[in-house]
Amino acid sequence: MTDLSDLRAAALAAAARGWPVFPLRPSGKKPAIKRWPDLASTDEDRIHRWWGYNPRYNVAVLTGSPAGLHIIDLDARHMTPPAADLTNALARLAECLLRPAPPTLTIATPSGWHLYYRAPNEPPLRCTVARIGDGIDSRGHGGYIVAPGSRTPRGGYTVAENRPVADLPAMLIQRIIPPPLAPAPRGGWTSSVAVAPDSYLAAILAGEAERVARARVHLRNHTLFRSALVLGRLVAADEVSEHDARTVLTAAAAAHIGVEDFTAEEAHRTVSNGFRYSRARPRRLRL
Repeated sequence: MTDLSDLRAAALAAAARGWPVFPLRPSGKKPAIKRWPDLASTDEDRIHRWWGYNPRYNVAVLTGSPAGLHIIDLDARHMTPPAADLTNALARLAECLLRPAPPTLTIATPSGWHLYYRAPNEPPLRCTVARIGDGIDSRGHGGYIVAPGSRTPRGGYTVAENRPVADLPAMLIQRIIPPPLAPAPRGGWTSSVAVAPDSYLAAILAGEAERVARARVHLRNHTLFRSALVLGRLVAADEVSEHDARTVLTAAAAAHIGVEDFTAEEAHRTVSNGFRYSRARPRRLRL
């Protein structure tokens, strides 16, 4: 069992490295405070108050700015096949990058390993899911990781390789940055799928695709659902096939996949929900 004083010490040690920390629920991974992105701190007095209030709090480190950290999360269970050990997991990462990643501070977690890297100031690097490879996520701007010293019912977080924190290599930065959206051509965004011989229908498809592709992060799911409702009514009226409508929306949502935990499965589910809700309201373009 972890000495409770070690949790406060772990928080202070991370803060001493310039990494803002905040408390997680005891034995858990969820924040114990609201507004944690704003309240995470390196201030010793604040840390003493938090862990003085509850010495059982686990420790979180804020990733991205201002910590200047980006964490590569190797989840052994979700690799195909599952990674047997750290050497195997690093080999999988090297396969994705076509070269080995630089050795760096490495923390063993209950499900794998965290590789700590020093992130550049620009461009801002957000959290990703499986963008680098199967079972390889990352934590950056807007995220956090559980710090060493913390414990959960599935196990603890411990130092596996005590090395200096290396710079995040360019080959990883390139995999983390989402692909840029293609600039809209004159006349608007057009789908590469030939589904609409009718110019009015083509304009509707292109308009909804552009809306989804350019949606802001916090509105992307809502936007995708709304566009699925619009196209779903056309599907219900047999103005366009469900396959073609789904293909257009899936292609438009592709740039969002892997950004801040948005997955292909979530996109597929959102489109399916939109189609299902619009079945009773077919929209016919021709009288």
